[in-house]
Amino acid sequence: MYTQVPQPLRNFAWLLGLLAAGAVMLLVWPPQSGRPFISRWSGGVAAPPVAAAGAQPIAAPAIVIQATPDPSAIESYNQGSVLQDADPSGRVRFYRRDVAGGSIAYFVVMLDQQVHLEVINADGATPGSDASGDTVWTDGQKHLTTVAQMAQAPYAARAGMTLLGATAFGFHGDARTSDEGTVVINGKLLRANPGRAALCLTSDGKAKIGLFDMSALGECEQAIGGGPVILWRGKIANPAVGAETDSYLPFNPLGEDFVQLDWRKQVYSGRYPKTIIGVGAHPDGRSYLVMLISDGVGGLDLAEQLKALGCTDALGGDDDSSTQAVWRGAPVQSHSPRTVPDALGVYLRSQ
Repeated sequence: MYTQVPQPLRNFAWLLGLLAAGAVMLLVWPPQSGRPFISRWSGGVAAPPVAAAGAQPIAAPAIVIQATPDPSAIESYNQGSVLQDADPSGRVRFYRRDVAGGSIAYFVVMLDQQVHLEVINADGATPGSDASGDTVWTDGQKHLTTVAQMAQAPYAARAGMTLLGATAFGFHGDARTSDEGTVVINGKLLRANPGRAALCLTSDGKAKIGLFDMSALGECEQAIGGGPVILWRGKIANPAVGAETDSYLPFNPLGEDFVQLDWRKQVYSGRYPKTIIGVGAHPDGRSYLVMLISDGVGGLDLAEQLKALGCTDALGGDDDSSTQAVWRGAPVQSHSPRTVPDALGVYLRSQ
């Protein structure tokens, strides 16, 4: 026989049980607000919530010229640099940074359908090769000018595009003033130099650095030669090593045919102004370029910066007094540059 609990007490016990069950449900099945996400950015900044179906759209925030948090190395590096300017979409950005007693200025260029890169030739001339394969201007004349003059000239204009930045790159001689390296413009092969490394940009937005013969250049929509390679498959070219290590490769790792290789080593090792283009890829597979000029920074330090920017390969260009770049037509470098045969221009297509 049991003692009957009065009705009010039974109701109170039932209520306590209900509350306990609810607490257990909260522990094992927390309430959700909108769709859940997992942030892959180490900084822990959450992605914006996804609006539920039928909800009123939220007004888009004003565009701020600042890198979006990203898991890639390049965005982490950029947070320590000073953003100078960018296009509103952030596809092309211009930064400055103090490095190892000197400074660098660099453009970050996302390769997609809105961005167009193209070699701009001095005076709008056309480079080519003579019967021996040596470099010439096809009109038989000499053409040299500064990148600032190129950028402001009518021949640099492209219909439906805005020229944001440009960097000198190709080497030239005194007698033959056209680019010694490979040149491809809008899929047309103008000059091939398989003995010097080149930057190749494909029509599907990929970037490659390497040695290209005429056959291999068939996939390049744009190409410009330079050299030597200073970063190759994540390893840095180092004049002080004679064999490959975990971090370094001997200088001139691709064996490019520079006659004045000792001078190239001296410039690389010293604090001369330098020009470099690096190639990297975001985690989603999109390629980007880092177009960099330096002042007062040694080559090993620069190669380390390119690695920190997420680049796996990097190609040196003409340097010393030839080093120069412009952003929106204004010179980026502090020194007075000499005249050069060409520049790699970065254009943004009109929306």
